[in-house]
Amino acid sequence: MSVAHPVPIPGPSLGPDVLVPAPSGPHGGHTTMPHGKLPPSFRAKPGVHRGTTPEQGGPLLVTPVGTTAVATDALYAHLDRLAALGEALAREGRALAAVAAGASWTAVPDAPAAARRSELEVESARASVHAAGRLTARVDRALRAAITRYDDAESAALRGADGAASFVGSASGPLLHALLPGLALLGGAAFLASKLPDPGGARAAAVRTFFLQHPGLITGPRFVEGVRLFSQSLDETTSSFLGAPAPLAFALGAIGVTGVRSSARGLLAVGPVVGLFRETPVKVERTSTTEISSPPVGAAERLDRVPEGDQVRIEKYEAPGEPTRFVVYVGPTETFSPAVGNEPWDLTSNVGGVGGLDVGSFRATELAMRDAGIGSSDQVQFVGFSQGGLVATMLAGSGEWNAAGLETFGAPAGNIELPEGLSGMAVRNTDDFIPMLAGPQLDHHLLQVERRAFADGTPLPTYHAAPAHQRDAYMATAVAIDRAASAAVRDQNAALNAFTADYASRPGSVVTAMTYHGERVEASEHPLDLRGVTMEAPAPRGGATSSRR
Repeated sequence: MSVAHPVPIPGPSLGPDVLVPAPSGPHGGHTTMPHGKLPPSFRAKPGVHRGTTPEQGGPLLVTPVGTTAVATDALYAHLDRLAALGEALAREGRALAAVAAGASWTAVPDAPAAARRSELEVESARASVHAAGRLTARVDRALRAAITRYDDAESAALRGADGAASFVGSASGPLLHALLPGLALLGGAAFLASKLPDPGGARAAAVRTFFLQHPGLITGPRFVEGVRLFSQSLDETTSSFLGAPAPLAFALGAIGVTGVRSSARGLLAVGPVVGLFRETPVKVERTSTTEISSPPVGAAERLDRVPEGDQVRIEKYEAPGEPTRFVVYVGPTETFSPAVGNEPWDLTSNVGGVGGLDVGSFRATELAMRDAGIGSSDQVQFVGFSQGGLVATMLAGSGEWNAAGLETFGAPAGNIELPEGLSGMAVRNTDDFIPMLAGPQLDHHLLQVERRAFADGTPLPTYHAAPAHQRDAYMATAVAIDRAASAAVRDQNAALNAFTADYASRPGSVVTAMTYHGERVEASEHPLDLRGVTMEAPAPRGGATSSRR
């Protein structure tokens, strides 16, 4: 499979997207929050903190830019220390050589014995430093060789599993055809059942309760690996289902003619026939404008500023004599209904985004960016969670914006090609299956940071059927990133911090935060709404509800 071209492909004309003018208010619609505090609408929706901590998960796994070699943050930190030690030993060796060259007592007649002994001691020190340098270099090479051998072995195992999955997919067409009547019957029955009265939401509650009681069904490395293999073999399976002989289906998948992207587009082509996955125009309205004084510091604070409800937050950084900079935060999926309602951050945008199409959430974010005054040459840093990470990656890779940085959490965006020289990181929990829905990670122009949210032996939370994909699980991973020891992670985190801190610290600087709410236009009046099946435990009576993902 190949990395897809990043520019989203426009679909058929849907009518114009609309930017709703913001209502006027005092001082041009600006309000000032004291001490840089953020109003509640600028943060995540108020919710119950579920208590997920970095200690519940595994170590950080790091893949530096331009490589596929995965190792722990601690191991890369050891390599950093070995490199620093090697440089220090080299400096000491040069200094001792200079001392020896400037004080050669062997050529001085009747030199004191102590002076001659000191010269011998200097030579002995040089030899020791040189030996220590050689040992340091050997240890460094051994560690790097171990990383390479582990990566080679893991890659070989993955290739074997991928090949087996592709072979099965390429031969699955006849079986799928045989099962098609039964699947159609089940699908029709499910659709009709969704239209039946459900007093008190009993059916939805039963489904939710089942998955809440069994969170391990869709959380954990085994399920994630199954999703990865399914995504990897989807191209061969689709070709085989459409009638291609097994060898041809296998070959088409191997050379990247078909894949996750083409399968997603096929679903969007068929869906509207039965009233699902229908794209519409969108409208966007600015909901608030606030001056703030403190930029985010670290991955956890940036993730905390990713909005929900109002799906886009844009921070504008102005400093005297400098070009304006912007940070665009894009929120996650708001509804998982496959039928179109008023929400652009829906399942249609998820599937279309994986398919590389010009989806509602992408277009709504671009409308918000233009309203905030972002031009094609302005430097922009993108931050997104879940579908927001997908949209952020699409924007950074589109070539339409001057992307300076990108940070995503749990985004199904591994098949989008990114430009070189981009600061930031793509963060994934290895027990979260959502990122694998776009297939394996194919682009390597951005630092990849992975971590298991819930280590072996850690009881899985029962507040959501997919706890590893929730904001608090990624917040725990973000905290672990802020504690990272390796230069690979620390340097990228520092670069993202500097993008905003550099301007905010200057005299006369102004930081303005704007939030936007997008909606679909001309949505169907009575869509099939699956929001009742939230897979999330009900909030305690009188308490706040947790945020949707």
